Amino acid sequence: MAKRQIIALGGGGFSMEPWNPLLDLYILKQSDKETPKVCFVGTASGDAQGYIDRFYASFKKLNCTPSHLSLFRGHTAEIEKFILDQDVLYVGGGNTRNLLTLWKDWGLDTAIRKAYENGTILAGISAGSICWFEQGVTDSLPGRLSSLKCLGWLKGSNCPHYDGEAERRPSYHQLLKNGEILPGLATEDGVAAHFINEELKSFVSSHPEKKAYSLLMKNGEIVEEIHSAKYLGGNSLLVRRAAIQDAESIHRAHMKSIQEICSKDHSPQEIQAWGHRPYREDQRVGSIKNDLVWVVEDNGSIEGYGHLKIFEKDGLKRGHIFGLYLTPNVVGKSLGKAIVDLMMEEIKSAKVKQVSLEATITAQNFYRKVGFVDSGPEATVEISGTPVRCYPMKMELSY
Repeated sequence: MAKRQIIALGGGGFSMEPWNPLLDLYILKQSDKETPKVCFVGTASGDAQGYIDRFYASFKKLNCTPSHLSLFRGHTAEIEKFILDQDVLYVGGGNTRNLLTLWKDWGLDTAIRKAYENGTILAGISAGSICWFEQGVTDSLPGRLSSLKCLGWLKGSNCPHYDGEAERRPSYHQLLKNGEILPGLATEDGVAAHFINEELKSFVSSHPEKKAYSLLMKNGEIVEEIHSAKYLGGNSLLVRRAAIQDAESIHRAHMKSIQEICSKDHSPQEIQAWGHRPYREDQRVGSIKNDLVWVVEDNGSIEGYGHLKIFEKDGLKRGHIFGLYLTPNVVGKSLGKAIVDLMMEEIKSAKVKQVSLEATITAQNFYRKVGFVDSGPEATVEISGTPVRCYPMKMELSY
């Protein structure tokens, strides 16, 4: 008898973290096929072309055969045959109510159930996560989070984005107190719940220290049991968003980069003042909490980072890159460009008009190659009483 598997993502994966493939790789690895066929089902987003494009951009880099199923722009009349031929069905986020209605009308729910019974792995994020449960916490109705009756293949309720959207946790609690939803699971962004034969087997995560929760009512009060999730990193090279616990490792990578890479272009006095600063937890943690910080992780070790702040000044959206540093262990692997690409996604999404930075002598030519221009003569930044040379640069954007 085929093993039935559902992997429900609270957030993360290619659509939220295209730079961090850990959850997507985990899904593919659960197949017994060397090159599994993975089909993206974007019904909940109205088969948005941009979403489909992001799926292909990510999964064409992985060891699989990607495809997609569209109900809005149908490309096959034999939907059930197409579905049954897949090894993995990856369901995207969006409006869960619309997804369930359309699946039922097209008979897609029946086809997916047959595939599931035959061993096709079901996975999904947000709407594609809650749809498998009896009930889910959904934003399908405008203006509020509510409970929604779902397929019922997994017992209880499910709430994704438990730490990523401010209203998720209080809304789930209130729905439970009001008796409007069954007890169930909540997962933080980057966490997935893996079910085998309808039994919860494990929680896995694309970030260290992320969590999942079991929620129920006891004596009129919410009981929230915390579950740790197995971090899937530690044996690969990847770029991901920084977590609070990365703060000290970021500092060490920063100092190592200055001492071992920038030293060829800067004076010993500059390197001593700039590259041997003590760790300041308040500064590093504050940056991770308030700004956009990415880290390069190589086999569990932080080997670089990038720090971007987006703000408004004089009525314009602006960005400032406070740092992009790599250690010698990962230089030459196009990771600096990868971090800049991620920064540019955030910059363009926020409609930032101007991005500024102060480049080191070492990094000046790199920034020129990725589109920055000099915005002033050589300047200095005083660190521990020592002037350290830098070059003001900027990038202007139009929309």
